[in-house]
Amino acid sequence: MEKIIILGATGNIGIAVLKNLQGKKAEVFAGVQNEKKIDKVLKYGANPIIVNFADQESLNNALRDMDRVFLVTPIMQNPLQITQNVINAIKLNGLKHFVRSTAAGADSSGKIQMARWAGASEDLIKASEINYTLIRPHTFIQNFINFYIGSIKAQNSFYMPMDGARFAQLDVSDLGEIAAMALTTDDHFGKTYELSGLAYTGSELEQGLSWATGRKISYVAISDEQAHNSMVGNGMPEWIVSAMTELNYIMKMGYTDTYSEDFKNITGKEYRSANEFFETNKSLF
Repeated sequence: MEKIIILGATGNIGIAVLKNLQGKKAEVFAGVQNEKKIDKVLKYGANPIIVNFADQESLNNALRDMDRVFLVTPIMQNPLQITQNVINAIKLNGLKHFVRSTAAGADSSGKIQMARWAGASEDLIKASEINYTLIRPHTFIQNFINFYIGSIKAQNSFYMPMDGARFAQLDVSDLGEIAAMALTTDDHFGKTYELSGLAYTGSELEQGLSWATGRKISYVAISDEQAHNSMVGNGMPEWIVSAMTELNYIMKMGYTDTYSEDFKNITGKEYRSANEFFETNKSLF
């Protein structure tokens, strides 16, 4: 039975991968940086391993005797070093497969910072001669829980600088399903998958939330300046604010009003819809 380790296991993406690995013929391990979060992975049958992604020796030890590794990193200024550390540990320990979640539009010479960060990590992986699978997700519908739930509960409103643009929203569970499939077969070596999710306008998301909750929820289109000031006011570092502002702009300009067939081609199913997500999580709103 192969051994699989998930690095970044306690975040939304890592948990989605762990959920989808349940019942697979593999022994699953969860790389956890904070001991206090171990309980989050135990419920999915994963064996926790304390690991510091920024420490090469720690990663070398965590990947010893493993066969495959999945990596996701949070928004960070320079994900290159962590990606390189994982590559080093893979080569040292002879792992057969590296699955990496990056970002839609990944391109080391891209127009926005998030694309450049993601693309630079992908370039490292492709140059490493390791068997890899790259997964490029669009914006997650889970952001309605992570970022908008406060105003939805308190004001029956959510605020986005999108005007009337249509933009793709991916459910993280769809990424988890693809990652789990890639981690348990050799069929996805050398593949790059774009996961768009379905696209909506703010008004369509407003309608879905209102339907699921049984009360009127309003989408409020705000300016780029208002969004910037809100992020700064919430204590976000300036480098994140800058990267998010770029991302919001290209979404508003329609660059993420796209549809990738990759999920359907692999699973035979359509992406999970926003209405499904809102209905499942309506008690939170």
